[in-house]
Amino acid sequence: MNRQEILDLLLPLNEPSNTATRLRWLVELGFQMTIAARVGYPTVDTDIRHLVAFNEMQHQVYNYMRHPHEKEQWKAEDFLEGLRRYAEASGVVGHLGFAVRASLEALARIR
Repeated sequence: MNRQEILDLLLPLNEPSNTATRLRWLVELGFQMTIAARVGYPTVDTDIRHLVAFNEMQHQVYNYMRHPHEKEQWKAEDFLEGLRRYAEASGVVGHLGFAVRASLEALARIR
């Protein structure tokens, strides 16, 4: 899945009428992130940075679920870009990419 395909799936989530779909995507993204975080299990005795990074990103996902952004200009692509930057700085961008692709593929099947 390339950047344009990702944007094509995310852009409709910005519409106020798609709040429920956006929430389903965030739930799916959080679920897929738990799978991606498990890559770090074998190194947990010596290096927990992978798990810490996913814990922080999942906190961000669930924070969006807890605080709807109807009153501000919340854009799904901006949120995802913030996650990507954090993942890149933490060295887990490839594993986040797995979670994003899997969550968007699930969203495409739901629609």
